[in-house]
Amino acid sequence: MSLVPQTGMSIAANASGWSSLPPIVIVCLAIRHGGVDVRIVQTARKLREEGCNFVVVVIQGTGLHRTLRDLDLPVAALPRSRLDPRVVLDLVRIIRRSQAGLIDAHNGQSQYWAALAALATGLRGRVATVHSVYREDHARRWRQKVHESALHLCKRLGFGFLTVSSNVQRYMLDEFGVSPSRLLLSRNGMEDLAEPPAPFNLRRETGWPEDSVVLAIIGRLDPRKGHRFLLAALAALVRDGERRARLLVVGTGREEAAIRAKVRELQLDEYVHFTGFRSDVLSILTAVDVLCLPSTSEGLPYSVIEAARQSVPTLASRLEGTDDIFVDGETILFTRIGDADDIRDKLRFLLENPDRRRGIGAAARQMFLKDLTVERMLGETLEIYTRALR
Repeated sequence: MSLVPQTGMSIAANASGWSSLPPIVIVCLAIRHGGVDVRIVQTARKLREEGCNFVVVVIQGTGLHRTLRDLDLPVAALPRSRLDPRVVLDLVRIIRRSQAGLIDAHNGQSQYWAALAALATGLRGRVATVHSVYREDHARRWRQKVHESALHLCKRLGFGFLTVSSNVQRYMLDEFGVSPSRLLLSRNGMEDLAEPPAPFNLRRETGWPEDSVVLAIIGRLDPRKGHRFLLAALAALVRDGERRARLLVVGTGREEAAIRAKVRELQLDEYVHFTGFRSDVLSILTAVDVLCLPSTSEGLPYSVIEAARQSVPTLASRLEGTDDIFVDGETILFTRIGDADDIRDKLRFLLENPDRRRGIGAAARQMFLKDLTVERMLGETLEIYTRALR
């Protein structure tokens, strides 16, 4: 088992604030692909660009492991379950071998084991990056409590907290009583595209008619994402005689069988296409007319940021974390949470008003260029790292 970085970092230090950072251990033991992976890769790229010494600790064989390896970024892959207590010993060895001065832990399991490793080694810089409201991630009360116990432990051990949306920030303030001085809101961000993505051949992929108005829901196939509400809305439109609307379901997850069964039950096989997990989402978005996000719980998902970057309008549940940065009717169109009738009505409006669709997408891109850049996000990451080291 290799517990040291698979690639080395020996770039000369530069004059920026990044160069003053000690060696860093980033921990992400998630096994499913998601927005967490995107942010970690963005941070790792910046650390390499700035000549910092770091390593990302992952579970062997995950999507994040493969991505980091393919990008030749320093990664230590653990051949264990993320629930294995020996992960603490692995982290202790990695911290000592790399002479780390800072740890940044993403998601509940990572934060629990990272807190114990920081305690065991006396590591000075301690950061937990919190991507969601844990009690909304899990239906079972005991799972909520287990995950929240990691945040309680991190607070007790003096961690600084980076939150990726305003609802997560409020969660940390109200439920955990974290001091504002130890908390920083840093919304997810993305770099602008260097060149337009390759066009997506929709007809070859789906066989849909040329006049299709393409909706897409992108992300894990999970109950929180609200696929059932979108399917009910689409079925209502079809019953009312709407034949143009088509839906791309992009992603995989534990609800796939249930969602496919619902498509059959609603007789939507002709109108819904499952793409599975895709690495060409940017290309897919070139063929999408409306991104749909009927979630019951979210922070600020990368799918909405990617859509805004490519001038694709979004129809989304009005959720804290999204509604404090997007403006209803200007840069997004909001629906009531879990209300299939409202989703149907808003979809009908977008189907019948193509100029309005395009206007919302164009305004969303301007907002992206102003407020959702990766440079801003990485600057805030550096700020919480610096705070933690004080």
